[in-house]
Amino acid sequence: MFLFNDKENTQEKQKAVKRVKDVFGNDIELDSNGNVILKDYRFDIQTIFDDEVKKIPTTDEEFLKQDSLRATKLLNETNAILESSPYKSYKPIYLDPSLKTGQTSTLLEFKAWRDLYLKDPIKKAIAPWTKAEKAYYESLQTKRERYQYLVIRSGLRSAVIDIPYDAIGGVDERGRVINEEYEEIFYQVDRNKDTLKSEFFATEWGIAAGILGNPEYFASDLTGFTARYVQSTILYIQLNPKIDYRDILKIIEIYGEDYVGSFRTFKSGLRKNPLRQQQLIALAKSIKPDRFGMLPYIDEIMGVDWVMDFSQYDVYGDVIMELYQDGLIDKGLVAKGLIKDPRDTDSTKESRDEFRQKAIFLSQRRAEASALNLPYPPTRSDAQTELEDDMITLYAKIRAVTPPQGYPNAPTYYIPEYLDEFYEAGKLDKKLNPTIPAIYRESFPQELRDKIEWYAKKHNIK
Repeated sequence: MFLFNDKENTQEKQKAVKRVKDVFGNDIELDSNGNVILKDYRFDIQTIFDDEVKKIPTTDEEFLKQDSLRATKLLNETNAILESSPYKSYKPIYLDPSLKTGQTSTLLEFKAWRDLYLKDPIKKAIAPWTKAEKAYYESLQTKRERYQYLVIRSGLRSAVIDIPYDAIGGVDERGRVINEEYEEIFYQVDRNKDTLKSEFFATEWGIAAGILGNPEYFASDLTGFTARYVQSTILYIQLNPKIDYRDILKIIEIYGEDYVGSFRTFKSGLRKNPLRQQQLIALAKSIKPDRFGMLPYIDEIMGVDWVMDFSQYDVYGDVIMELYQDGLIDKGLVAKGLIKDPRDTDSTKESRDEFRQKAIFLSQRRAEASALNLPYPPTRSDAQTELEDDMITLYAKIRAVTPPQGYPNAPTYYIPEYLDEFYEAGKLDKKLNPTIPAIYRESFPQELRDKIEWYAKKHNIK
């Protein structure tokens, strides 16, 4: 909660007739015309994680009226985007905590799930390849078919442009578009994939380029969507594992050195792990791509990592930096030793709870400071305003295409005690269990699942 009083807000003297949520989960009040009732202050961003947040008043009534129209347009657009999500119809299945004995008991299922988070992910246990899935994949005879399959399996969907499944990997060896029907999609992506608009936009257009057949653009930069970024990186390893001049698979070496061992660790939401770093660097020296120049089963070979992801509350990546930043000067709370990473093998119930309380505090503060009923600075230029609104709109688009069950190779970390509370309250969705195979998740198309099951039945694969 913020430690100040809003009672003098002149905009709030308008009678609120409706309350809706914004994309960050904040309550937003609307007037009788459906317009956002703005606060008459904004937050000093430099203080949002302090004990007391500084607010900067906005006294220009005419500006507030005009900015209310902008905020209303942004609220309506972003909520419409969330409503149009392909996962809008997703329905959770809650474990019943009252069923603790007998054949219908959910207790053993729950304990096996929650205990996963007390150690590093077990190889081949997270979103595993099934026998039927592997057999079907091995039956695919072209590189393009395999490229399409791995992209679809990853759960990554473009947030910047709609890409049909048939357009995935849709270029030939010379980079020419195979299906003329999709030329406009390829043109738009090619035109924007190196955009200088912001790293956020460059990353998303890069993912689109990767989906269409240019894997070099996967994982082009780091944003607040840590799980999405890690999944993009693993997909890049699967699709484009090039051997460098030293006869080393460079991208796996980078994953080991930077993602779990160095400066990118905190930004990617992973845990600094020197032992795993050594293992991955050693793997990079020994592993070789298959006959298609791919490594489809790299998730089984090198395993996956638990990912901290606060993107539900934070478009900027501020929460992860506040917790984990590990620069020469600026350091986060974990790097300073003020709190302990709950994924550490020597973490305790007490240390995990301390981390959780701090993470909740930071997430709430970041979400509240992003509320769409806060006015922009009156001195902000039109170009800056447009860019900020475009970023929040893109944030909503990414949220809309994010699989509700997470990405198969970038499993979200949950604190075990947090799951305990949800389970006992009857609010734990069993479909979030990371051991569910990728082909049985709702991000996996039913038509493709049917093909796999038909193939398995035909060849008596169980």
